[in-house]
Amino acid sequence: MRFAPAWTRRERAASLLSSPIVIRDRAVVAVVSLMVLLPSFLFAPVLRAFPAALLMAGCCGAFWLVLGPKPVSDDDVLRRPLRVRQLSACIGLAFVIFLLGGETHLFYATEDWSIRDAVLADLVSHGNPVLYDWNGATYLLRAPLGMYMVPAFVGRGLGLFAAHVALLGQNATLLGATLYLLMSLGRGWAHLAILIAFGGLSIVGALLLSTAGQDHYWPHLQRWGMDTWHPFYQYSSSIVQFFWVPNHALPGWWLATLLLLNTRSTVDVATIGVSVAALAFWSPLAVLPFIPWLVFVVATQWREVLFARRTWVGFIIAAAFLPIVAYLLLAPATIAHDSPLSQNNFLLWYVIFILFQLPVLRLVGAQWSDVPREWRALFVINGAILLALPFFKFGPNNDLVMRGSITSLVIVAFVFGALAPREKGKLVVAALAYVLIAIGSVPAMYEVYRAIVKPRYAISRCSLQEASLAIDKQGLPSNYIAPATAMPNWLIDLRGIEAVGFVDRPCWPDRKQ
Repeated sequence: MRFAPAWTRRERAASLLSSPIVIRDRAVVAVVSLMVLLPSFLFAPVLRAFPAALLMAGCCGAFWLVLGPKPVSDDDVLRRPLRVRQLSACIGLAFVIFLLGGETHLFYATEDWSIRDAVLADLVSHGNPVLYDWNGATYLLRAPLGMYMVPAFVGRGLGLFAAHVALLGQNATLLGATLYLLMSLGRGWAHLAILIAFGGLSIVGALLLSTAGQDHYWPHLQRWGMDTWHPFYQYSSSIVQFFWVPNHALPGWWLATLLLLNTRSTVDVATIGVSVAALAFWSPLAVLPFIPWLVFVVATQWREVLFARRTWVGFIIAAAFLPIVAYLLLAPATIAHDSPLSQNNFLLWYVIFILFQLPVLRLVGAQWSDVPREWRALFVINGAILLALPFFKFGPNNDLVMRGSITSLVIVAFVFGALAPREKGKLVVAALAYVLIAIGSVPAMYEVYRAIVKPRYAISRCSLQEASLAIDKQGLPSNYIAPATAMPNWLIDLRGIEAVGFVDRPCWPDRKQ
């Protein structure tokens, strides 16, 4: 064996030390993936020894797999050097969005935060798992806890307010990184503005119902937002998602980003698969669009997918997240569900909903020749999902429609936003596009207006049980709890855990309706 001269080795070492280290956009995917996986890793110690070890191994394996992909396309956007100023601006924008949305309660917090604050308070005060006594029975906190685990971990050591600050930092970083990558895939800040302001024609639907004698909707809309105009369904605009349901919005937006990156051959099926396995702990409903997408990809690219070693490695790693699935599926029959087809005048209400919520589908169809070929299948799949979701109902407020639509709405908005500024030669189509953007942004503007004008209120320390009873006196919400007797002994040992005590106290004494 021949060795290089000592001076050569020293020169090589010196050149490596002196050459600048280039951080590329792929590092953003790695950091977000780590943040997505960390809640599952922190949840693992709650489990019995074997499922805990399996889940921890799955988290480590998933992160290793995400780091593994190499660029397979000359047009790989993740090979670009990291633009620190743009990333910082996107994270700063995300901080503003979530602060206005009520995180840390610096501004008015929407009513959904009543329950989410209670979940975080219980995890900070009691750790995990959390048990509740109600009407002589014991219930377990069974909910997608992905958004809460890291802030609760911080709060266990530093207190509840520190947990809320950590929640803001976590969510803003995740959203900011997602917006940065979407901007890289798209057409800059104007494209990003369309994405953030995107929404349906909710205000038009509300005006229609008002003229039809449904005046009682206006007090309802003022309280719950313009996107709740329809009596049965809701597709939330982007700002509404961030203000009301960041725990569902963040995984939905990240999955949409991964699927769009896949159209540029920058992430593979294995990376998306293990990401979805981790994102399910954040919101199992928000990641449902992955299933039809995967079916399509396997059907059309079966050689590349099924013969790839990484695909099967990813499948094995994703299977390690089955303890999370078992936890989330505890007593699913206790969650409200039925068929919307039994509703009176279902087809009429369906047509009205689609007409006012998804006019963007028709407009993109009118510009189909301008849609980049790599986006077409993804757009069609997610457009079909949005058309099909109202035929199903799951959750107290039909959460399936509201949460399961998030990923698809982001993808449809992204394609629409990429086309809208281009139509210089099609004045009618361009005018319609900007009218849709303007009218669709009304729910977002209302949410921002309310956040600024309405008085803030303090963070509550009430438990989930106390907050739920303070809201409607009907007890614990079925989508957050399961009977403790439903917990299999092999998954979590509940022996010796005391139920959270109930204190009859005002939860929001300074909140005005």
